[in-house]
Amino acid sequence: MRIKVLFSGLVAAALLVVVASLDSMSWLMGVLTAVLQLIFAYTWPRMVRSDAPWPITIILALCSLAATASTMFMPGGSVMSHSVEAIAVGVLLVFISQVLRGAEAEGRLAGVVSGVTGIVLGVLGSAWAASAYVPYGFGLAVTTVVALLGAGAVAVTRLPNRMTMILAPVVAAALGAASSALPIDMLWYQGATLGLLTGLLVGSLRALALVSRSVRNMSGILGLACAILLMSGAVSWYAMEVLAFI
Repeated sequence: MRIKVLFSGLVAAALLVVVASLDSMSWLMGVLTAVLQLIFAYTWPRMVRSDAPWPITIILALCSLAATASTMFMPGGSVMSHSVEAIAVGVLLVFISQVLRGAEAEGRLAGVVSGVTGIVLGVLGSAWAASAYVPYGFGLAVTTVVALLGAGAVAVTRLPNRMTMILAPVVAAALGAASSALPIDMLWYQGATLGLLTGLLVGSLRALALVSRSVRNMSGILGLACAILLMSGAVSWYAMEVLAFI
């Protein structure tokens, strides 16, 4: 299963890098981001075994697509400024959807937790679309994908979770720093920071997936791969926003 998750994620990540290199077609990154968000919206509730997956799927899809659309067509003070609004609306809709299931319905609290978590992951994944509208977008994509490759290579091993949580960030940070040697307008410490955060993300989600045994079928494979991709884009985006002040 771990190899299938890695393969699925790397195929999508390679597409992100290819699309990021097309400066004249920034809209294509938004389309690819939307596709990843739709796959995530369908697979996430099923991966966490939600008792009522369809309401959560619909809410995830609507809020994630709205965030990506606002990123592309309604830029505010920041390209990602409307993400907070999409998350707020999504959280409210998740609570309403679980209340409407009735007092006797099972798994309502679990539905709220999985729904809110999915909203945050899906909406913040619009950072990939936002990366097409900043000068360092291609460098962000390349560095993040290189770090994902390194962290993923560690994650597919049978090493204990604690060892993986150490090795994945170290390997990803080293590869992220090394990727700054490429002509991608990325400084070494920026690449190392993006790699470190990406490695921590991969190690954490790998540990959670193994403990919860949630990756059992194709929905689990695609759900975890999309979750890692969307969240890594968000982490890299906000890290670069902070590093811009250094």
